[in-house]
Amino acid sequence: MAKREDNGRGPSGDGARGGRRGTPPAKGRAGRGPAPGGERGLPGGLRLVFEDEEVLVVDKPTGLLSAGVPGQEIDSAFNFVKAHVRSQARRRGTRVWIVHRLDKEASGLLVFAKTEKAFEWLKEDFRAKRVHRLYAAVVEGEIGSAGGNEPRSEPVGPGRKRPVQPAMGTIQSYLIEDATGLVRSVQSPVGPRDPKRRDDDDERGDAPKLAVTHWRVQHAGHARTLLQVRLETGRKNQIRVHMRDFGHPIVGDRRYGALTDPIERVCLHATELGFNHPTTGRMTRFQSPPPAGFYVIVGVKPADAASLQAEERVAAPEGPTTTADTAPEAIRVAKDPAPTTSRGPTAPAPVPAPGSTSWDHVAEWYNEMIQDRKSDHHERVIMPGTLRLLRPAAGMHVLDVACGQGQLARRLAEQGVRVTGIDASPRLIDAARKAGQAAGVEYHVRDAATLDGLEAGPFDAAACVMALMNMEPIGPVLHGVASKLAPGGACVAVILHPAFRAPGQTSWGWTTDEPDAGHHDGGSRGAPLHAAARQFRRVDGYLSIGQRAIVMNPGGVARGGMPVTTLTFHRPLQAYVKAFAEAGLLIESLEEWPSLRSSAPGPRSAEENRARREIPMFLGIRAIKVGGGEGRG
Repeated sequence: MAKREDNGRGPSGDGARGGRRGTPPAKGRAGRGPAPGGERGLPGGLRLVFEDEEVLVVDKPTGLLSAGVPGQEIDSAFNFVKAHVRSQARRRGTRVWIVHRLDKEASGLLVFAKTEKAFEWLKEDFRAKRVHRLYAAVVEGEIGSAGGNEPRSEPVGPGRKRPVQPAMGTIQSYLIEDATGLVRSVQSPVGPRDPKRRDDDDERGDAPKLAVTHWRVQHAGHARTLLQVRLETGRKNQIRVHMRDFGHPIVGDRRYGALTDPIERVCLHATELGFNHPTTGRMTRFQSPPPAGFYVIVGVKPADAASLQAEERVAAPEGPTTTADTAPEAIRVAKDPAPTTSRGPTAPAPVPAPGSTSWDHVAEWYNEMIQDRKSDHHERVIMPGTLRLLRPAAGMHVLDVACGQGQLARRLAEQGVRVTGIDASPRLIDAARKAGQAAGVEYHVRDAATLDGLEAGPFDAAACVMALMNMEPIGPVLHGVASKLAPGGACVAVILHPAFRAPGQTSWGWTTDEPDAGHHDGGSRGAPLHAAARQFRRVDGYLSIGQRAIVMNPGGVARGGMPVTTLTFHRPLQAYVKAFAEAGLLIESLEEWPSLRSSAPGPRSAEENRARREIPMFLGIRAIKVGGGEGRG
């Protein structure tokens, strides 16, 4: 296989804590492949493709390990990248995280994280299969000209054929690794397993794991075929094993059945890598064309091979993370000084009017949580995910519904987006204005249910972040949003996951695999647990619609403070789908996001982290305005 996930084994650094000073990032080269002529080269034949404050992308040569065994100081892409980042920062203790791997025998694109936030974000993107990965592989045999069940081909030159309709297909099996490190396919997910192990989601577990590989013919000739390969899963040696199973082993891969080795290497190269940038949420893609030798050994003339390589270098769509001038601005948004808030005794919070869902009475508390204390859920999960679903671009006009203190609005403005923010709370709008009036942003005090009187618009997109579950009813809100969107405009909403995170109806519990130990301790850290204890999410109710008053500052109340409460409204997912549809908003994407927090080291930490990653905390919805956008009323 060409690539393998790291699966949350923790940061891969030099062991020293401490932060890295903010240094100007290297000028990005997103989508343009490695720097020509060794420019921006690193030791070991690595080429630096892109670098900013959060991530670093390299083009790895064949024969170089992605990373060695922890603590083993041998030549590897990871060690060379660590040395480079430390030299840029000019201090020890700078940390780098490895997100995924390429086999030693393969070449191509690798991304490394330079911050823990970026590491957690990219790791979750790989796990959720939101990463774009393409490979080039030269295999033995001419697919498209032999084999009986493949499309016929036609000659396009001496010794070279092209399929009339490109042959393509999918290979699927379960992969398992033996004691020697050799990976093989099995047809059943049932395999030997140590009952004491609980690492079901661990790539290094001993159970067979589903692997899916898609392939398409690019060129065929000289008894070989150049394939474009796309991974749906990322298992160890996946492409190599599946090509052998297919009867067309990769050229040069004697470990997995190859009989020929004309260019003295395994002909596997990671050509494209695309991921959502941890800061902006935008999809950023990088390309590295296959080596010229891949073309030559399938019958392409050397001159033509160079031309084909040039075609492969077509730049991918660029976002603000691809240049040194814009990346610092995107980073800087998260570091804006928060508005000053009182730290001393405060007057009792205003009491909302009966039935009101405005957060004006909790504005000071909410502003402190998001701005001063930097909510990690907001920074690491909600904000990047919202940006990914919004797909912002310079010149767009976005409506930020229930904008609060304007965090999303300012982040969008840094990317050249015009933003109109509305909120029913005058105090939150005031906080948004005090936080810094970004160019292209205007705020209005307005109830989200009365958008018909808003003069601004039409809008290219609208966002409502962590607010729909605090509004009742939501029909007028979504109808108002739809009326303000341009045809084809997007509406993005983020809410607590209604199935797993319904206040008062869901909770954490513990159980074990022991038949006589059917108890759970409700999450208490003091009770002794069997080694096989599992954490689960208990759901006591889901389909019934209801409301609940939530104390937002339980710690403060425990210390004798006044409670700060808001109303939240529970609805099952079908209620949200119906409300969007009735407003003329067609849901095209739905994402479930887990918490990225990690437990402190301890006997339960691994299981707590597993459960936390498996059971989502937030739900992201992207819908498109269809028809006239006025809905069916």
